[in-house]
Amino acid sequence: MKRRAQATDNSFGVDNISKKKAVVVNGEENDTKTTNYKDSLYRPPTSEEITSLKETENLFKSSLFRMQITELLAEVQPKKDRNKALDEVLHELNTLLLSLPDGEMVHEIEDHSWLPKETKFPLPSSLSPVKGKFCFRRPVSVKVVGSYLLGTVTKPNMNVDVAVEMPKECFQHKDYLNLRYHHKRALYLSIMASHLVNSSLFESVQFSHMNGEVLRPILVLQPEGKAGKQFVIRLHPSLSEGTFKPQRFSPTRNNVRQRWFKGEEGVADDTDDTGLPTFHYNASVLSDMFLERHLHHLYKCITDFPGMKDAVALIKVWLHQRELDKGQGGCTGFLVSMFISHLLLIKKINKQMSSYQILRVFLQFLGSTDWTKEGVTMTRENSDDTNVPSKADFHAGFDVVFVDPSGYLNLCAGMTGAQYKRLQHEARLSLEYLDSSFMDGFEILFMKSVPFIQTFDQFLQIPNISSLEVVCKKDDLLSHLIDHPGDWTPVITDWLLHLVDKGLGKRVDMLCFEPQAPCQWPVSKTPPDKSQKALTLGLLLNSDHSDVVLDTGPPADSAEAISWRSFWGEKSELRRFKDGSILEAVLWPCNSIAEKRIICERIIKHLLQRHGDVDTSSFTYVASQLDCVLQTHAESSKDGTGEEDAQRVNQVYNTLCKQIRALELPLSVSSLQGISPVFRGAEVVFPPRACFKNSKVKPQPGNENLADNVLLPSELKNTTWCPAMEVILQFETSGKWPDDLTAIQHIKAAFHIRLAELLKNECSLITAASHQHVDVLKDGFVFRVKIMHYREMVLLQKSDITQESKTDHEKKAKELEREITHLPLLTSTLHGIQQQFSGYSGTVRLAKRWLSAQLLFDHVTEECIELLVASLFFSPAPFTPPRSPLVGFLRFLHLLSSTDWQTTPIILNFNNDFSAEEYQEITSKFSNNRAQLPAVFISTPKDKFTSLWTKDKPSKQIVNRLSLLARESQSILEHQIKTCPLQTTDFKLIFRPPLDHYDVIIHLHNRLLSRRSQALDRVKHSTEEPSSSSPSVLLPVVNFDPSWLYLEELKEAFSDVAMFFHDVYGGNIVGVVWKPHSFEPAPFKILHAQHKMPLTTPQKGAKSSGSWVIPNIAAILSDFQTIGDGLVKKIEVMNG
Repeated sequence: MKRRAQATDNSFGVDNISKKKAVVVNGEENDTKTTNYKDSLYRPPTSEEITSLKETENLFKSSLFRMQITELLAEVQPKKDRNKALDEVLHELNTLLLSLPDGEMVHEIEDHSWLPKETKFPLPSSLSPVKGKFCFRRPVSVKVVGSYLLGTVTKPNMNVDVAVEMPKECFQHKDYLNLRYHHKRALYLSIMASHLVNSSLFESVQFSHMNGEVLRPILVLQPEGKAGKQFVIRLHPSLSEGTFKPQRFSPTRNNVRQRWFKGEEGVADDTDDTGLPTFHYNASVLSDMFLERHLHHLYKCITDFPGMKDAVALIKVWLHQRELDKGQGGCTGFLVSMFISHLLLIKKINKQMSSYQILRVFLQFLGSTDWTKEGVTMTRENSDDTNVPSKADFHAGFDVVFVDPSGYLNLCAGMTGAQYKRLQHEARLSLEYLDSSFMDGFEILFMKSVPFIQTFDQFLQIPNISSLEVVCKKDDLLSHLIDHPGDWTPVITDWLLHLVDKGLGKRVDMLCFEPQAPCQWPVSKTPPDKSQKALTLGLLLNSDHSDVVLDTGPPADSAEAISWRSFWGEKSELRRFKDGSILEAVLWPCNSIAEKRIICERIIKHLLQRHGDVDTSSFTYVASQLDCVLQTHAESSKDGTGEEDAQRVNQVYNTLCKQIRALELPLSVSSLQGISPVFRGAEVVFPPRACFKNSKVKPQPGNENLADNVLLPSELKNTTWCPAMEVILQFETSGKWPDDLTAIQHIKAAFHIRLAELLKNECSLITAASHQHVDVLKDGFVFRVKIMHYREMVLLQKSDITQESKTDHEKKAKELEREITHLPLLTSTLHGIQQQFSGYSGTVRLAKRWLSAQLLFDHVTEECIELLVASLFFSPAPFTPPRSPLVGFLRFLHLLSSTDWQTTPIILNFNNDFSAEEYQEITSKFSNNRAQLPAVFISTPKDKFTSLWTKDKPSKQIVNRLSLLARESQSILEHQIKTCPLQTTDFKLIFRPPLDHYDVIIHLHNRLLSRRSQALDRVKHSTEEPSSSSPSVLLPVVNFDPSWLYLEELKEAFSDVAMFFHDVYGGNIVGVVWKPHSFEPAPFKILHAQHKMPLTTPQKGAKSSGSWVIPNIAAILSDFQTIGDGLVKKIEVMNG
């Protein structure tokens, strides 16, 4: 079966995979020619086809995977026939540059006044004065280098790199010192720009930084015409062979003198003041020296090696989807090509391997080696050059070491250790996905984008890097500043990274700065100041250690204790532990779980203030911005976002279960299982205690049931929301249960009465019994205990009654099955997920809050939302499971907005219960029976094919609406996260629904809403405050929500003409959308005459105009008001 590859990132153009029938021959797809039916089906396979099949079996994961790779490569690689226009531009560019006139005068390097007016000097103005002379000479040669010549260029960044060789005559012997070379290089680039900016060949000519390096500006040329629509030309000044000796730029040498850098007067810039090695400065010069040498090396390796070309293209797609190729120190296509050539040289791969095999070796080697500790070198061991530095020399100054064949240049000079760790992290994950039988490895690796904002759990945002400039004054950073002249931002980011990493320790698994694309600017303007840009540090939390409140250090009498106290300052204190040890420790006291989630923020703030004198107002920590929509009771709740309420509920529930098991009941209790969302950690607003300060006030006559101590709703006073948390009780198996349905229900009623009496008499609990349940008030919480018997469900299903009653019995049987079997199992499973993943509860609560805020809560089951969120933790690919509610919620919105529900099932492999065969069976049945399955299909080990929790809802229309709202909400939230340091941000914005699509809005009185305290924008009222000091003597009004009851009445009366929408968490409006088909003229029928009005215009085929009717909107609106009399404030007609 040929499967169509699908894309989620349009930037590659991979979403238009060819639909045409094809055959695979030698790794390429060719159109199937129209042939005779018999010949095409039954003819023997050709030798080429047999070879192709063998290659697929030996060289690829599967035939499908091979076809997907072939289609992907066809999409991301440029069409060869479209390169003619570009070749013509390159030829004319070569002619133009080689014919440039030589300069007539010699100028001082630091004098830029002679430059043409069309161009500016592309280096920062903050550099120290540079002495020397410069005279322009035309280029020695202009050569195409890089991926275009090698055939590995890919979309969307179709760059054509051109090396412009500067002649030796432009340089003097000591121009390697103190930025002389870089200044002359920049002057050379400016002069070329002045000649190109007025050329008709190019639509635009701009400066840019090569890989983000300030000292290596390049020219970016956008060709005119067809060539410019796909390709961009980048001009790189390069050095002629022999201009400088490579050993002069060994990582052990210093080429920037400290006294010159400090600007001391009277000091010649070539003073023999060696100082510390300038690792990165030296690498920047070597990169220009070895451009052509590296091209020859790669060309030799890639010749007769088609698998390497395709592998490089695949890896570049993989990198781009993860944003690993962006910014300074990013993993470029050139670095990938050099690495694969290294694998070829050390015989980890050979020229007979396919692109898939090379990809696997690349990921495996990258994930299993650590270049930060033991670097990789391409230098031959028997090299004749005795001056070649050792790997230890490189490790002394670089975080990551990958040495080129010359032995002098570290190809990973700009890559930080954090960037490499993320690269390694992604390689390990991708290899795991490739090997999995339960995932589509191709889609995860190449089709799904992995944005930075969804990859990490929390973020430190610095809107302006210049706020950290004060750190540069530290003496211990001087050598690093000298190594990065003109650009102190890498020094600051490196300092910040090491500081945060040391402070957080085990709390984080990974730290990384968000990569930034190199800036471009017109040649007529000065370069932009990098210090004015924003900086974002992502934290990937460790779920086991991120919320630990106590950091323990060394023993008080050890040598390490001095550095510990120096690092933590006044936060450090001596503590004696249970084992008798006395250790240095730092305590981060927290009052709630919500505060524990942001311990990392407190640590970072303390360290920045202590070690950098950085004002905390100069940065923002993104972690708890959405806590405001989960806070309970009041804005300044002591319980944070309510997790403590949930813990109290479970503690009281466990105590109640013990009390029930200890009662002398006729049958022993077999199981007690809570089935409400609160037991799954999925209740949006966890129930507060139901006792109030005025609970001992004498009840008013008529407002309560005196016999049972049960409060009833009052028309005079609002009733506070008090939910009853459902608990299923099942007795041990017994043959004494009758086989009569009515008798079973009577026995259950008797059990309920007996249970209520025992709890009241023996446990002093307030109870209220009915034939269906027992309500129990314990420690301020109300539990609704339901006795269930499996036999009742069976009898309901088999009862021999009328068709009308049979339908009702089947409905009751399904409800019993849901409560007896499915809900307890689901609750147990999701409770385990909550215990395993700390971010689950907060994520699912945010998801429900958002869904209800969009007025769609009644159109999607709670269990569906809980399972969709669970899929983010059990199937997080291409990410790791989210560890913070904010990022989990972002991924939930992305799941809703990006998933094609028509073709994608959600398969939850709880506890790895599915085998590979079962997984394939589910996907196959889903595809074959899609029309009969729900709009959202969710499969679990106990519910493989029916999708129980989505069978009735949501509908396709609601799913489409959800996708649209989620897409907009995700876009807004991501923008708010990125810009929150720059402006005051209202993070509740996406929780306020758009109302312009509703036909009618029914406004409700706030004072009559029992759940108004849960509203997003709370309105202060004189309500009863919870109090644990005064025990309640009455059972509160349970599950009474006037707005929800009103909604149910509207649905029952008008579901044939309208759909109704409401926010259950304190919403004060009901949205109404008319059903279009219900307004089509219909023949008059006496049984359906309610809310109808006759048509005055005769219909075609009708005997009279009076025989056709349409809904009477005015009458319907009047009934809306009548049904909600006292509750409805006003009715607003929105559309017509």
